Amino acid sequence: MKQFLTLFIASTLLFTISVGCKKISTPNDESRKLFGSWNYHSNSGGFTGAGGSTKYCTGSWIEFTEKGFFRVYEEFKEKKKTQVRYKIEMKESIHSADKRSAIVYKNGSYDTYQIEDNKLYISDDNYDGFLYVFTRK
Repeated sequence: MKQFLTLFIASTLLFTISVGCKKISTPNDESRKLFGSWNYHSNSGGFTGAGGSTKYCTGSWIEFTEKGFFRVYEEFKEKKKTQVRYKIEMKESIHSADKRSAIVYKNGSYDTYQIEDNKLYISDDNYDGFLYVFTRK
């Protein structure tokens, strides 16, 4: 019985480690550029087009890990403000007829994104929605 219990615990631990360390799949090589840390720069859009979203604050930054974690950090706080699971898929967008790279969160909602040079543009992909701009950290 003791051997069985030891084997069971070892098997469970090995399974947990192998599943927990799995990298997320990406739809194309371009989407892998999302991984890493990004400093919040600004936002625009909303009903007036002038921005004003409070989703991210000045001095905050975000991180996308290859293991599927999206983290938000606040200025002067090394602690995470939030952490959620995500995956990358191609989704329809209100911005074009073509599918775009999207960050799909565990609850099913998603934001489309685009990377140009060292800038990350995240759109909540809603009419009168916001566009968030980040620079690579």
